[in-house]
Order: sequence, then structure tokens, then C-alpha cells
Amino acid sequence: MIRTGPGPPTPEPQHLDRPGSHGAAELLPRVLDALPVGIGLFEVLGDDFRFRYGNHALARVLMLEQMPLDGQSVGDVFRRDEQAAIVELFRLVRVSREPQTYFAAAGGRVPARDQIWNIDAYPVFAGGRVSYIMVLAEQTDEKLQARQREQLEANRLRRKADHLASLEKAKSEFLRLASHELRAPAAMLGGYLSMIEDESLGPIPERLRPVLPLLKAKAAQINMLANEMVEAARLEDGRLQLKRKRVDLRELLRRSLKAAEPNGTPKHRLRFDDRVGHELWVLGDPMRLEIVTGNLVDNAIKYSPAGGDVTAQLSTVGGLAMLSVRDQGIGIAPEDMRRLFVRFSRLAPYGDVPGTGLGLYLARELARLHGGDIAAVSKPGKGSEFTLSLPLESSQK
Repeated sequence: MIRTGPGPPTPEPQHLDRPGSHGAAELLPRVLDALPVGIGLFEVLGDDFRFRYGNHALARVLMLEQMPLDGQSVGDVFRRDEQAAIVELFRLVRVSREPQTYFAAAGGRVPARDQIWNIDAYPVFAGGRVSYIMVLAEQTDEKLQARQREQLEANRLRRKADHLASLEKAKSEFLRLASHELRAPAAMLGGYLSMIEDESLGPIPERLRPVLPLLKAKAAQINMLANEMVEAARLEDGRLQLKRKRVDLRELLRRSLKAAEPNGTPKHRLRFDDRVGHELWVLGDPMRLEIVTGNLVDNAIKYSPAGGDVTAQLSTVGGLAMLSVRDQGIGIAPEDMRRLFVRFSRLAPYGDVPGTGLGLYLARELARLHGGDIAAVSKPGKGSEFTLSLPLESSQK
């Protein structure tokens, strides 16, 4: 295996033949022979690499019967099953001008199976080019154990990644199947409720009239959940495409508040704080934007079970339309804020609140596809505020 990586800078051999350095030059081989690490120097001659020097440890590490002769090719120095890899290592050093590393489990002439060859190759520069390659060769079980640990960890992470990928695939498949199974009965239920409401099936008994809006709201809620599943699956598959047109965000918000009324209790007060006072046009997909606004209003109601004001405020800041939905509910703990927009994530203490864990994830993703975003602020016991920002349609900027 060859690994690239930064290494200590290698000085250019500017003083190999410096006058007056003969004493040091004579001492240097004895110093290198005293080192436990194999050291070799190979001259770069085009695509060929010729052995010029090696200490005794190099022959021992490489399990050579004798020291290579001056001028021998690199292929004659290393054993046959390693020759191609070592030549490629040297070529990488020459081309990249950076240190490179080769390692392989010991075998062939090396008797210890629990050991490893570790060869570091460094470029030596002269005249601005790589003229020599210096080799440091070690044979050690410590490096083998480290490599084995790295390999085990890599295998573990790969298995975990494969497992997560299979889970993601299963989730996406579940979303597609569940949404398909939900949409048809939800549409049929909504259709029959509409026929009952307009008395196409006969007069409505007085005692059932107060129940009818609640049934319609629940049917709409089922339909919304099915739509969320469909949209989430499309997002995951990269198949979601916006059908943009001019949308009056003010009117769209009014519809969302109207649709949400049956989901509240007598203790809830839905308020519309309109700080614009006229149409507010954005360029977007009406159905997807309705999912976003409906989700924000519905969430505010669900997470304020004791009632209180749910206020939707509409304003503009610069070139952005700002829609804030504020409630007086249970709020969100600081440690839960980072999980708000995570797919399938539910806040642990409030698992009894109905939902799929897709709503906020989908709402923010759809907002971002429109060039906007959703931000949240909250304090436990003090309620929450979610703010949707969308670019205004160009004529209103």
C-alpha cells in the first residue's frame, strides 16, 4: 500500500563534495551503520533508479544476503513481489516532489508473519530537481498492529455507513409506500365529508353539525401527512421540482390559519398580525408553500396544549417577506434545538404529540428550495417562534 503525505523537508545535497569535509564524509557511513533503521540512497536517472549507498541495517531489514552493489537497479534490490510497488513509489516521489510511504505485511523472505515492511521515500533535491531518493526501511510489528487497527476501524466505519445507507433506503421506501396507502383513503374521506357538508347525501342531523368541521380538519390533517411523506421521499430521491408562479403570501397565510382553526381548542386564539396591509407577492410553488405555512401554524397549536395565543405576523425586511409564527406553549430545551429540523426527529419529552417528525424538516428544505430559510427561537415554558423568510417577487422589492 502506498500512502502520500507530508514529511520533514529534505535539504538539497549542496555540500556532498565540499572541500574540507573529508573527515565528516569518512565518519558519516559509520554513523549511518550505527542506526537501527535501514537507509538507502538511489540516484534518479530518468525512469530508472540506481542504488548508490546503503547501511547494514538496510540489508538486514530487506533480508538481503549481501549489500547491493553500487549502480544496481531498484528492481534488483527489492524482492520480486515488491519490485513494481517500490518502482511506483519512487516514481510518485519524483513526480510529486513529496515524501511517500509504502507498507506491506511481511512475507516472502521475511520469516515473521506478525511484522511489516514500512518504507518511507524522501526526495533529495539538487539543481531544483529530484536527483536522489532516500529510503528509510523498517520492519516492525508495532506498525503492523497500527495498520491492522486502522484497517479494523475503516472496516467498522464502512459497515456502519452501509448500515446507515440501507436504513435511509428503507425509510425512503417506507415513505413512498405509506404515502401511497394514505392518500387514496384520505381523498375519499374528504370527498364524502364535502358531500355531507353540502347535504348531497341528505339533510345533516343538527347534533352532527358541530362535529363535521372537526372531521374535515382531521381528514385534511391525514392528507397533509401523506403529502409530507410524498414530498420527503421526492427530496431524498432528488425528484422534487418546484412549479413556480406568483403567490400572494398574505392570502396563503389566511388560508392556512383558516384551515388550522378546527385543530385548536377553545383555549387557543389564532391571531393574524398583518404589518403589510396589502398583497405580498413571492415567486414560488403554491402547494409547497402551503405545506410550509400550514406546518408552522399546526406545530404552534400542537405544542401549546394548554392553549394561548398563536400569532402569525407578516412583515417585510429589505427584499424579504417575513412570516413569524409565535406560540405560548411548552417551548424547546436548548439541547433539543439542534434536532428541530432533522428528519424523523421527535423531541423526547413530547412523544405524545402527533406527527411524523417530517414537518419541520420538510418545511425548511422547501423554504431553502425557494431561496429562503426558517429560523427558530424558543425558551422552555415560554413558547417558540418560527420565522420563514422568502425573497419578494421582483416587482415588490
